[in-house]
Amino acid sequence: MAPGADPPGTAALDLRERPGRGGVATAGRVLFQLDTYDYLWGAVHPSPNVVNPSGYSLFLWLLWPFHSIVLVALLQHLLGLGIATMVYALARRYGVPGWGATLAAAPVLFDPSQILGEQFVMADLLAMALLVGGFAVLLLPRSPSIWQVVTAGLMTGASVVVRPTALPLVLLVPLFLLLRRAGWRRAGAALLAGLIPVAGYMSWFAAVHGSVNMTNSNGLFLWSRTMSFANCAVIKPPADLQALCPSAQPGRLAEADPSRRLTPKYYLWNHRTWQWRGEPLGFVPDTAAFTQANNGRALRFAIMAIEAQPFSYVHVIAAAAAKPFVTTVNNLRFPAVQPHPSGAASGLVQANQRYEIAAVRGYLGSAQGVAGDLGNGYGTRLESPYSSLMDSYQRVIFLPGQVLALVMLTGLAGLILPRRRTAVAALLWVSAAILLVLPIAEHEYTYRYVLPAVPLACLAAAIALRKPGHETAQT
Repeated sequence: MAPGADPPGTAALDLRERPGRGGVATAGRVLFQLDTYDYLWGAVHPSPNVVNPSGYSLFLWLLWPFHSIVLVALLQHLLGLGIATMVYALARRYGVPGWGATLAAAPVLFDPSQILGEQFVMADLLAMALLVGGFAVLLLPRSPSIWQVVTAGLMTGASVVVRPTALPLVLLVPLFLLLRRAGWRRAGAALLAGLIPVAGYMSWFAAVHGSVNMTNSNGLFLWSRTMSFANCAVIKPPADLQALCPSAQPGRLAEADPSRRLTPKYYLWNHRTWQWRGEPLGFVPDTAAFTQANNGRALRFAIMAIEAQPFSYVHVIAAAAAKPFVTTVNNLRFPAVQPHPSGAASGLVQANQRYEIAAVRGYLGSAQGVAGDLGNGYGTRLESPYSSLMDSYQRVIFLPGQVLALVMLTGLAGLILPRRRTAVAALLWVSAAILLVLPIAEHEYTYRYVLPAVPLACLAAAIALRKPGHETAQT
């Protein structure tokens, strides 16, 4: 898939984290790229994954006895409703009128990207629910008890083992408590509680893979990000890192002009790049390159690149971070037509297909009829009139990028203007900003990573706009 704008009606089909890997969004049950099959495989064979943390797989493991992806999607839709309810309750708690609280919760309830995210067998919705739930436990009471603080910390820490970009929030919650003068005891309890799930997961990872980490991918993801600007004539890497330079990569990836290079995911997943060469392929696809040695090597190069070209790094992050605010072209969308993959267009590799079937069979107890559907997402059946109704709906109802920009600017104004400034709004806005920027700084922009920031940003904006002094006990 070449970079650039997606053809109309295909955005949901082309948001691929790993080029050439099977799976797409559907209007019914949804599996989304090979990450989905990794999560299903991890639920049936519990082990810390070397690419993504396995917190979501543990969630799926709890539901495994029911052998139902429909149940997973149903529970995620209920979590979405719960998130909207918590946003509304928090807004009312801090003096936002009913109509304003309703507007703050509306994107979670009605944005088709959010609804589609609840359909995905992916980690994002669970991480969002844990974060918003943790903030609700922390912020709804006027003065949270030690047990509420501990619960909020545990939920924030649990979100990290689902989506690691939430890690800074483990430190942000204790800082907020100190700013609110809640005392060192509560701040320390929140920090300890937040670190417990992270430390527990890292211990599990170390026991299985031999390195104290959450994955073997953080350095490789960051290396792929530096390919957007890296110039080895400026970086001057040592001989053992020369193979990581853009010019040493195959084909179009060796483009000298950074502005004409492909996006980072192509450097990460192209099996002719340095990290894949000579790596034996196992039954679980696309994990062979994610070793401790490769990850450390990539991290060394990435740090050198950022130190040598800090302004170039900031520039690519700023340019990518602006995308969700200026366009909705790449937002998640339900497919408008039934996908019919064939041959290379399906994006399936034979080895991947065997793994996908095994993952689905293991989780559902049967793979009957699966093989013919994997290329366009297991369970893809666009039913009329529902698919056309959803397509008509998403053409009218969605969250425009410009509105999201206004929401973020409103929340930021609440931090700057003295009469509007509150520690609560600051916590929510900074958390939203971290969730927006960190995935871009680590790898690249995908709208799916924007979704967890939306409820926090809307809530921060609503609190910033309320009349000062109208904080209430209402929930």
